[in-house]
Amino acid sequence: MNDEVSNEIDSTVREKNAGVEKVPEKKWRRRFNRLAWRVHARFPNTVPNPYRREKESIRKRDAQANLESSLKEGENLQLGCIVVSEIFGPNEIEALYEDLIKIGWGKDRISTLTDVNIEWIKEQRLYGHGGWLSLGHVVRPREVKDFLGVCYTADFPIEFSSLWVRLTQLTPSVTCMTVAFMLSDEASRDYLHEINRPAETRYSPNRRTGGYAVQGVEVEKETRVGLVREKYRNLGIAWFAKNFPGFFTKHCEDTRFPTAEFLSLDGFTPFEHDTEIKRGWRHWSRFVGIGRSSDFWLNNENPSLGYAMRNGYQETLPNHITVAQRWEASSEPNEEVVEISLNRKAMTALNELEGIIPHYAFTAYLSELLRDLKETRQSFATVSKARRSTQDVDRISSFFRRFVGIPAVAQEALALAKDEVSFRINASGFSYHSGFGADKKLESADGLRSFTERLSRKLLEDDRGTREFLNQMSSAIGTKENIAAQRRMEFLAVVAAIVSFGSLIVASIAIGK
Repeated sequence: MNDEVSNEIDSTVREKNAGVEKVPEKKWRRRFNRLAWRVHARFPNTVPNPYRREKESIRKRDAQANLESSLKEGENLQLGCIVVSEIFGPNEIEALYEDLIKIGWGKDRISTLTDVNIEWIKEQRLYGHGGWLSLGHVVRPREVKDFLGVCYTADFPIEFSSLWVRLTQLTPSVTCMTVAFMLSDEASRDYLHEINRPAETRYSPNRRTGGYAVQGVEVEKETRVGLVREKYRNLGIAWFAKNFPGFFTKHCEDTRFPTAEFLSLDGFTPFEHDTEIKRGWRHWSRFVGIGRSSDFWLNNENPSLGYAMRNGYQETLPNHITVAQRWEASSEPNEEVVEISLNRKAMTALNELEGIIPHYAFTAYLSELLRDLKETRQSFATVSKARRSTQDVDRISSFFRRFVGIPAVAQEALALAKDEVSFRINASGFSYHSGFGADKKLESADGLRSFTERLSRKLLEDDRGTREFLNQMSSAIGTKENIAAQRRMEFLAVVAAIVSFGSLIVASIAIGK
C-alpha cells in the first residue's frame, strides 16, 4: 500500500515537472461512482467495489493473510475428541439409574448377574467419600467383534469412531458422567481443512448507518473453526440429551455445558507466550484457542501438554476447555518416535486431566445453581407489588421441591473444598501461567479448590437468603389469605343473619294470619 502511494507521488511530480496538466474527473463519472458506492454499501458481498485500486489492494492483502494464517510445512493439527460432562444431582440420580439399565451399562462387562455399576453409585452416594469408575471403551453394536476384550455398546453419530466413558462421584449427592467422543480420521482434520482453505474478506452491511463492517481473512477462518467446534459439541450434547439427560440438559442452554476438546499437534508447541507475541494476530493458533491465551495451565512434567479455560470464545462457551499437546516433543531427544493412533494420543492426554475435567464440571454446576437461585428470586421480586394469590404459594412450593437438595450439595461442596488431599490426588499435575507475563505460579489443585470453596460459600448464602425471603413471602401471603377468608366469613355471617331475620318476619306474618 505504501509503495502505491509513493509511486503516485512520483508520477505527480514528473507530470508537474513536464508541465502536463492532469485531466479532471468528469462529473458523470463522479456521480456514477457515488451511486455505485451506495449500491455496493447495501450489497457489499455481491456488488463489487467501484474503486479498482482498493479492490486490488484487498486481493493482495487477502493473499498475504491466507499465507500467514495457514499451517506451515512440518506443522499438523488434528481434533482428537470432544469431551462432554453431565452432572446428576439429587433430582436427577434416579433417571441415571434407569438410563444405565436401558442402555445396558448397569451390569458389569463380564458378569451380567447384577447391576454392579448402579450398586457402586448407590454405595458411593450413601457411604463413600468420592471415587471414579471407568466404563471403558464403547463401540457400536455391529463393531464389537472388531475389538479385543468385552466392550459396552451404544449408538452414536457417524462422525465419532468410539466413546470413552467414566463416572466420577464428586460428593455424596453429585455424580458426574464424562464421555470422550473420539472423532473419526476424516472429522479430525476439519480444523486443518478450514484453516488452510483460502478465505477472502467479507462485509457485513449495517442498514442503520448505510455502511458495512469489514471481516478479514482471520475473522472468516476463526468463524469456520468455531462452526466446526459447535457442530461436534452439539452432536455430543444431543447424544447426552437422548441417552442420559441430567442437570445441564434439563436446566441450561447448550452453550453452558461443560465441555473440552483435545488438539494433537506436530511441529508446534502450544501456549508459548513469548513466541506468541512474535507470531501476530493472524496466526492459526489463535483460531483454535491455544494462542494469545491469558489463562493457561502447563503440565509440570511435560510442558508440551497444557490446557486453557479463557479463550477468544469465552463469551459464547464459558465452560469450555481446550487441551493441546505437541506429541513429538513429549518424547526424549534420543528416543525413537513411535507412530501412535489419534485415539491413543487423546486418551494419554485426557488421563492427565481425568480428575480436573469432572471437578471443573462441578464448578460449572455450582455456578448454574447460583444463576438459577438468582433468577428465581428476581422472578418473585418482579411481582412483589402485585396481588398475591394461591398461585404464588404453588410457585413457592415448587421451588422448595426443586431445590430440596441444594443445601446438602453446597455443604458437601464446601467440605470437599476443605479437603486438600483429595484435590492433590485428583486434580494436580498442572501449573498456572499468565499470558500477561506476571510471575505467578498456582497449582491446578489449589486453583480448583479455591474456586469450589468460593462458589459453595456463595451458594450457601444465596440459598439461605432465598429461602428466608420465600418463607417470609409465604407467611405474608398466608396472613393476607386468612384475613380475606375471615372477611368472607363475616360477610357470609351477615348475609345469613339477614336471611334468618327475613325468614322470621315471613314466619311471623304467616302465623298472624
